[in-house]
Amino acid sequence: MPDVFIDSFGARWQDPPPPRYRAPVLGINLTNALLNPPDDPALADIVARQTGQDAGVRDYVLNTPGAARIINDAVHELTALRAAAKGRPVQLLVNCWYGRHRAPAIADAIGRRMRETGAQVQVTHHHINRPPVPRKHPSPDCLFCRIIHDSAPATIVHEWSDALAIVPRSGGCTDGHLLVLPRGHVADFTTDPVVSATVQLRAAELAAQIGGQWNYITNCCTATSYPAPPTTASPCPGPTPPANRSPPDEAPHLPPLRTHPRRPLPRGPSRRRPVPRDAHRPAQPRALETRQRP
Repeated sequence: MPDVFIDSFGARWQDPPPPRYRAPVLGINLTNALLNPPDDPALADIVARQTGQDAGVRDYVLNTPGAARIINDAVHELTALRAAAKGRPVQLLVNCWYGRHRAPAIADAIGRRMRETGAQVQVTHHHINRPPVPRKHPSPDCLFCRIIHDSAPATIVHEWSDALAIVPRSGGCTDGHLLVLPRGHVADFTTDPVVSATVQLRAAELAAQIGGQWNYITNCCTATSYPAPPTTASPCPGPTPPANRSPPDEAPHLPPLRTHPRRPLPRGPSRRRPVPRDAHRPAQPRALETRQRP
């Protein structure tokens, strides 16, 4: 039986490896460490679709600054843990976000080094064959990417490390209408569920901070799926959408819930009955402080 178990996995899948024979466990979290190959626009698409066991991706990860230190530290700690375990197996968990690139490359490198010390090592990659990671580097044809990465003019409401909230160029369908943009380029909210969940989280945080009641509306298919005001600020790569259609970028609309918006909400035909003018009016959000980017 092996005396060192090394398991790589992707934290995004929420399916960590099981314990190995009640072995003492070490962990390496690479989620925010090293360079992630799919995020590098300089890499060819064919390389980005490979895994950490392919030479191109493996060399890319292992040559990233900091990779050698991570491997050396892991070998040192595993060796000490083996000595303290007195014959019992030990386990190392190595995770990145998707479990296809960084974690497998680092896990295999640690496994090779541990075998050189005489250990019997079993390396298992639990998520290496999951769907390829979508590439999310900036697109030069996307207005949202130009706002986020090239300082294009925009009225900024709030910034996070992974998202940005702006006011639509047209002002939106009602006062207070906002757009929440992910910092990574994705075509729509089906491209990467992690990005979609992050944007929804940021939109919910912002809506709670401002107060009032809100709609949350996103583009889930193609440029012809959701009617929207013709001046909604969201041009995107590909054919220009019809004037009354919303483009396919992942940029959820966050309009306040109002009884009578000045423009139709950016969504498909609604089956809800019109709200009578004497109906209860929802609480309105407080005024926002914005920062105008020149």
